[in-house]
This record gives sequence, structure tokens and C-alpha cells, in this order.
Amino acid sequence: MMLIKSSLIAVCVLLFPVSLSAASFSDLPPGHFAYSAVEFLQVNGIISGYPDGTFQPDREVNRAEATKIVVAPFLQSGSDISGFTSVYDDVPQDAWYLPYVEIARSQLHIIDGPPKTTMFNGARAVNKVEFLKILLLAQGENPTGAYSELQFPIAMDVTNPEEWYYPYMRSALAASMTMVSENGMLHPSKALSRAEVAVLLHRYLMYKQGRRTQALLSETESEIINTIQLMKEKDVNNASFAAARAVIASRGALTARPDEGIVKAAVKISEGFHILMNGYIAGIAGEDDTAIAKAQEAWASAEKAKTFSPELHTLAGQMQDMAAQMADSLRAK
Repeated sequence: MMLIKSSLIAVCVLLFPVSLSAASFSDLPPGHFAYSAVEFLQVNGIISGYPDGTFQPDREVNRAEATKIVVAPFLQSGSDISGFTSVYDDVPQDAWYLPYVEIARSQLHIIDGPPKTTMFNGARAVNKVEFLKILLLAQGENPTGAYSELQFPIAMDVTNPEEWYYPYMRSALAASMTMVSENGMLHPSKALSRAEVAVLLHRYLMYKQGRRTQALLSETESEIINTIQLMKEKDVNNASFAAARAVIASRGALTARPDEGIVKAAVKISEGFHILMNGYIAGIAGEDDTAIAKAQEAWASAEKAKTFSPELHTLAGQMQDMAAQMADSLRAK
């Protein structure tokens, strides 16, 4: 029984610019952080509200609901989704979500089934990384392969690249779907609200349209500034995380716009600051020769960035000044 559309980016065919008028939902004012995302998705028929005219943005989304959100846009118009039988012990035959779960498992292959697991846990709130996984896999992405050479800690709560969820968090950063909170966390296990699910989905779809490149460049710059400030504060761990996130954000921009000079320059600058950060760590450990070599490598990376775009000359020069100061101070020892 094959009901899904042949294209694994079926959602994206809905993405044409629309003009948004008054708020569609009484409990989602224009100032709400998810307003634009919800309005866009609602107009394009991807999500809906409740009969009373509310969206209930703060209500948690359970795993059954999250699965339907991801699967429903792939169904062919007028598809008969009856006749499915569940392989999970905790999914009743009369469950409204059974067809979506089985399509997700047997046709889209975005959730695990027996023998790996016999439980679906549909009533449990979906967390951030679970939703990212099913969304990205359903859209044909390859998070375990994309950016696989970037294997470094990226936040206080995402420190081990070997964890199963790491590739999905990395891909989410590269698509500007998520960013760190004020306390430097990515919160992969956070239970998601309806508003948060809408924002993640909307940002992904905008990235696939090439409309998140500026957001990624801004995030790259912000993380580089964070790196510099944290280095001054001698907060080595968080400085290293910020430098790593800058690299991932710039690489995401490069994937979207591989021929733009300013994007190429941003990649070289972010890579240079990450190298410089590693040199700083080496210097603290007393590995002076390694630290000097890293400083020289960072300086060269900044020089390369200057050849790509004059718009980032100032930031490249700042990195070269820092690299030169680091190398000079180590040689003076």
C-alpha cells in the first residue's frame, strides 16, 4: 500500500510566498514568537488550529501528533488510509494516528519498529531532537552524512559527537532551525510546544527555499563575537562551543549559497576562529609550538577570507590581530 508522494520534499511544493493579513488565531497575536511561522504554515495547509479559533501555542505536542504533522503533507490527495495494522504493542487498532505511524515506519522509514522497539509511546511529548530526526529524515536529508567531518562539542548539553542525536542537532544548526539559549544550551531533550514545532518546521522549509542564508550569516557573526568575548573572559569551554557553532552555521550557508563570496569568506573566518580557539587551548596546555602553528593557520585563513569578500575585511583583520598577538606572546615566553 503506497500512499506517499514520490518526492521526499513534498512539503516544499506548498511553499510559495503568501500575503498574511489579520491573525488567524485568537490566542496568537502578531507579537508572538511563532506568529509568522504559524500563519505561513496555516495558509499553506500544513497545520491547523482548533474549532474555537485558537491555536493553543503552549500546548505540548505528543509523538502521535508530531508524526502526523510530518507525514500528512506526503499523502496523496484523497488517499485511503484505512486498512493499516499496527506492529506496536501500545498502538490500538482504532487509534486515529495508526495510519500515520505505519506510513512513517514502513514507507518513510523515519521511526523504528520491531525488533528494535515494540512501543511507540504516542501519548508522550515529543522532544526537540525526536522531531528534528523524523522531519529531516522524511525530507530526504542525511544528517549522519552531512557535515560528518565536523565532529566537535557544540554546547554544554551537546558535547559528545558519538551520541545518536548529535547529527540531528548539527543539521538543525546548519539549517538555522535552532540556536543556543541565553545559558548556552541547545536543549535536545526539551518537550516541544505547538508553537515550537511550527517554528522548527517553518525555518526548515525556509532554508530549503534558500531564505535562511542571511540568518545563518548573522548567526555566524554572533557566534564569532561570542567566541571573542568568552576568550577574553577565559571561559574556554563556552568559547570553544561558540566557535564550533560558527563553523556549522557558515557551512550551512555555504550549502545554500555555494557561489557567494561573502558566504565563502564567512566560512574561512569561522574556520579561522575555530583554529585560533584550538591554538588558545593548546597554549593553555603548554603546547606552545602547536599553539603558534594554529595562530599562523588562523592568520592564513583570514587572509583567504579577504580574497572572497571585502565586506568581511574588518572581521578578518581582527582575527589576524588576535592570531599575531597570540603567536608573539608565546614566542616571548
